[in-house]
Formats: sequence, structure tokens, C-alpha cells
Amino acid sequence: MNNLEEDKVKRVVIFGTEQRGDETYDILKCISEYEVVAFSDNDKTKWNGIKRGLNILPPTEIRTRYPESILVIASSYYADIWMQLNINGWIPQGGCMESVNQIIGDLSDFNRKYLISEVCRKTTFYNLHYIEKAITEVEKPNTEKYLIICNGGYPKKGNPRCAFAHRRTLEYIKKGIKVEAFGFIPDTSLETYEYQGVKVWQGGIAELQRLIECRKYQKILIHFIEIGIMYAIWKAGAIEMPMIVYMHGYEGQKWNRIYFCYSEEEIKANKEKWEKYDTHKLRFLFDIFGMKNITFVFVSEWLKNRVKKNVGRLPENWTVIPNFIDCEFYQSEEKKEEARRKILCIKSHATKIYANDLTAKAILELSQKDYFKELEFHLYGDGVLFEENFKELLEEKFDNVHIHKEFLEQDQVRKLFVQNGILLAPTRMDTHGVIACEGMSAGMAVISCNTGAVPEFINEDSGSLFEFDNYWQLSEEIEYLYLHPEEFLRKARNARERVRKQCGYEATIQKELELLMA
Repeated sequence: MNNLEEDKVKRVVIFGTEQRGDETYDILKCISEYEVVAFSDNDKTKWNGIKRGLNILPPTEIRTRYPESILVIASSYYADIWMQLNINGWIPQGGCMESVNQIIGDLSDFNRKYLISEVCRKTTFYNLHYIEKAITEVEKPNTEKYLIICNGGYPKKGNPRCAFAHRRTLEYIKKGIKVEAFGFIPDTSLETYEYQGVKVWQGGIAELQRLIECRKYQKILIHFIEIGIMYAIWKAGAIEMPMIVYMHGYEGQKWNRIYFCYSEEEIKANKEKWEKYDTHKLRFLFDIFGMKNITFVFVSEWLKNRVKKNVGRLPENWTVIPNFIDCEFYQSEEKKEEARRKILCIKSHATKIYANDLTAKAILELSQKDYFKELEFHLYGDGVLFEENFKELLEEKFDNVHIHKEFLEQDQVRKLFVQNGILLAPTRMDTHGVIACEGMSAGMAVISCNTGAVPEFINEDSGSLFEFDNYWQLSEEIEYLYLHPEEFLRKARNARERVRKQCGYEATIQKELELLMA
């Protein structure tokens, strides 16, 4: 025991014996109200073994050995485990928690400070700063209102995450539809804010569950579906309500689709774990694809076909609707020949998928050309790979290459589209290509890669495509547009028209509104 405020000790069995189990044990050792008495696991090879000096029990023995204990799940498969234990009657009288964060959230400030100091301020899986907060804004059940859930967070000032979802929300509001938003970020404390007129909540499973219980929505719209979101909806008693799920990409993809993000050593060490997770994720999709109260929206034909192969079936109800591109918002005057000299790139550096390293290598290749000084580059973005991607460019200090380490709001993006003529949108995998299409709608000549769904939205008449990972060819595409101004102007004109037909209001929002009102 330690110096925390003491109360009656509650016995705890931890379900999970991997790293999450270790972290849960370390956390509970610092809280005097709880005493860990055993571990449990579904892995039969671990039964009757010892971990941290405690027995590892088969799930069948938890309730019989420790009938009054609390069961704390320490696994990313918490939803499946909870269902397994509940159906079989193996949950002890003390109940079951999906995460130790439910205990952390109730701690006093004194206890939390002690915990943070003892667990070295950080864990891999759990948020030691998490505080459980109540949602006090309760509304009547007959309120006609829709909830948009964005896995990974809804946009906020300084962070444009899921901006494409926000553009949809604004269009719904214009039509008089009452919409609120929830940014789903597991194990984060409740936060509320307003973003461009949209009321936003942010939090994890518990927060989403309470919000749905309190606000009584008519329909739920989900971007980037995952188990935790559906688990919260189920616990809120809303699993049978009408839902629209937008499939954007990674939800139905396997890890090997982005193999280039990992080193050989990482693949060797994690391949088995990743494949197990993919199996679990795709089984989850297979199950919810059979739910008739959900309509699934794929943002491209390519994505629909890929998901069908991975999951083994299509949903009961589905349609293909591209992401909405606000052509009116990005509209600008037609480009002049001189605009081809000004080249823009706006990309996150969060992952190798966004291929900023190819942009850097292409510019270095172009620096050997006589006309290089006649070009002007503006590169915007930020993320963990920023320094790695742009290291050589930063060292060269080219006068005509301007590197801006920042994220941009949509108004800033629109101004940059007006000021530049060519948009570089390299990618190693894309299920749509939103930034490329936004640039096209502003009459820019866009250069992207012929991978994933990109060719579904850009061809050689409306843009330029280079081969996968071929930065030499990327540099050649820039050179071609510079040396052939008539081609630059032709592609820019065609780009605007193509995007308007394929991703404009009538082709996207109008169809989504019909789904909302169905």
C-alpha cells in the first residue's frame, strides 16, 4: 500500500497479460483503494501460470475464485471480451470495466498527481490525466437533431483534421438541419467547443455513450467507423437507430496496403500482431455489414471493391458518394500561363502515405535544371516526419523554395490556391484524394500518383499522374507543365469542370441529404 487516501480495499482481477496488463497493474498498485489479486487471459497456454507473482486464471474461474472482485479489461479487444464474459456469466459481482481509465477518471487531484509521479507521467496505452466529466445538457427525446461522429477528432482551430466532414456539416446546416458533432478520441476527457457555428463534443467511449443518452439524436452519421464507436452506441441503447457510416479507407484495409510505412525489422516484429488485428477488424465489419439499419457510403468505387475483397461481402445497404468538394468556395479566375511557375504543396507529414519525401526529391532533381530559378515552391504541412522528409531541402536553403511548418485553415488554403498554379499532391495510397480535388476545383493543374482511387478522379486530361514512388517522373511532370504552358492551361480548365461534375454539390451533398431524410 502507499500514501494515497485510503478507503475500503476493492479486489481487482486484470483481464489481459500483455503490455496493457502490465500498465494496468502498475497503475492500480499506486491506488490504495484497489488491490490486484489475479490476472486472467483467453490464451490457454497462460492459464495457471504466474504474472507479477499472481495467478493467471482461466476466464471460467474469475467469478468462482473472486466473486466480489472487480474485473478490469486490459486489452484492445475489450468489446469482444466484455461480450464473452457477460454472455457466459463470468463477470464477478463487482462488475467489469473496459479500461483502467474508468478508475483513473474518478481520482481526486491529489491521487492523480501521486499516480502520475509514480508511473513516470506516461504510459503507452493509458491517459493518466483523464478526468471523468458529466454531460449536463439534456434534451427531450423528440428533438430532431443529427450527430456526426468523427473518429480521430472533429476540426478545431489550429487543427484541420476531418475537414471534409466539416464541409458536409456546414452544408447540412444551410438546409436547416440541426447537426452536432463528436470527435472520438479514446481515453480523452470531455471537451466542448464551437467550430464555425458547429457545437462539438470530444472524448472517448464513456463520453460518447453519455452524449447519445442525454441528447437523443434522430440519426447518427459516422466517419471512420471503429469498434469503440459502435460499442459506445450499443451501451447507450441506440444500436438499432438509423445510421450512416462513411467508409474512407483504413477501416477496411489490411496493414500490408501501407507496408511502405514500416521497416523490415518492424514488419518482422509485428506482422503476426497486425494480421491478428486485421482479422478482428474485418470480422467486425463483416458483422455490422449485415445490420439493416445502417447505410454505408463508400467514397470511391475503388474503395468499395477493395473492401469487398478484404471483408468478403458488401453491406446490406450501400452506395458510392465521393467526398464533397465545395467548388463555389474554391472558385477563382482561370489561371494565366505565368501561374505554372508557382507550385504549391499542402500535405501532412504524419505518415509516409502522404509522400512528402517524393516532393522533396523531385525538387532536388529539378534544382539541376537551368530553369529551376524561374520556379517558386511553397510547401505547407507538419508532422512527425517533417524534418526527415525535408532535411536535404532545408540544408540547401534554395531561395525559391519556401517551407512552412504549419497547418492551414480552409480560408488560407483557398488563398493559396488563387496565388499558385500547380498543386503537388503525391501519395502512396489514397481512397479519394480530397486536397487534389479541391485544387482542381480552383482551376489548378494537379500532379498526383496513379495509385489507389486517384485515377478515378484524375486522368491525363484533367491532371498529371506519375508512377508509384517515382520521384524522377514527378519532377518530369512539373517540367512538362512548365515547358508546355498550353497543356498547363488545358489541364487546369478540364480539372475545374471534372471536379464540379464528379464531386460537386449535386453529385454528393444532394445525395447525402436524401439519405439523411430517408
